[in-house]
Amino acid sequence: MNVHHTRKLPGRTVETTDGRKFLWFSGTDYLGMGHNEDLRNYVHSATETFGNHYGSSRNNSLRLDIYDESERQLADFLQSDAALIVSSGMWAGQLLMKEIENVVQSHSNPDNIIFHYAPGVHPALWGTAFQRTGLEWQEWAIRTVQKINGASPGTAHIICSDAVGSPMVKAFDFTIFDALEKPAWLILDESHSLGVLGVKGKGIYSNIGKKLLPQTVFVSSLNKAMGIPAGAISGPKSVIEKVRQSPWFAGASPPAPAYVYALKRLLEEDKYAAAHVLLMENIRYFNQRIAGSTLFESVAGYPVFCSTNAALFDYLLRNGVMASCFPYPSPADAPVTRIAVSSLHQKEDLDRLAEVCKQFIA
Repeated sequence: MNVHHTRKLPGRTVETTDGRKFLWFSGTDYLGMGHNEDLRNYVHSATETFGNHYGSSRNNSLRLDIYDESERQLADFLQSDAALIVSSGMWAGQLLMKEIENVVQSHSNPDNIIFHYAPGVHPALWGTAFQRTGLEWQEWAIRTVQKINGASPGTAHIICSDAVGSPMVKAFDFTIFDALEKPAWLILDESHSLGVLGVKGKGIYSNIGKKLLPQTVFVSSLNKAMGIPAGAISGPKSVIEKVRQSPWFAGASPPAPAYVYALKRLLEEDKYAAAHVLLMENIRYFNQRIAGSTLFESVAGYPVFCSTNAALFDYLLRNGVMASCFPYPSPADAPVTRIAVSSLHQKEDLDRLAEVCKQFIA
């Protein structure tokens, strides 16, 4: 795998240290927040009040109100009862996984707890019981419902899945779990869907059935579409309160409060919604330009286009377009050529990308 280096944050374009310039179609900055002036200004002004970081436990006897205020704003955006902001998306997942058995025990005191891990689920949701499955997601989901419905009484079930497939993009049908006849918990990693999928990018909350929703917990990186170097857990208030009392939460440093303030302001002023409109238009336009092509796996209304064709990445690179292609999440995984459209791209960028892709097919 060839590695390229740059000294400046990519936007529409990227210049490598050897002086070459490419159109940039990679990363996870789907809403272009890495170059968003509002976000930059909010962070800059907030450092006057909050400094560069907060060197304290969130559970200290003195607490910064901005964390609670931003969590209420985020919960409202996510249509959730409550939210908790932590230092990263990976820690949001691992923190919840460290506490989820205590959460389940406090609700039903089961004799046994069984975890059901979806194909390709992100390492943020891996626990000590994690096992890979070779099934496709839909077949796995159907079998999981059958296993839970046929399980003995007194067993609690925890289902762990990503909200959307990554790095190979796939859509998942969570209505399959509407057929559950016994109680279960659902934990979803929304890192690649938050800010992108759903109305105004609010995620897949509305895709979860009413029966399962009270026992559904979402975790997410905020450092992708949302542009905030932090992570979040959202769901039932009782779950969030239980996690907040955890020593794993109390002992971890929080994200920089200036960024948490910026998140609050961006949500209050609907700035993400404005960027989301631009992203949806760019996705629609690029889909039009490559209509009929079978080169990519993609999802409707989603900014990522993937291919397992090993030659595509190098061909794009030779023609001035940089995508990504590397093993993920482990070095043993097969590399996927992944093209990511963002709100920053202009129509001429998308025209050039489509042109090179058509040349590759020809």
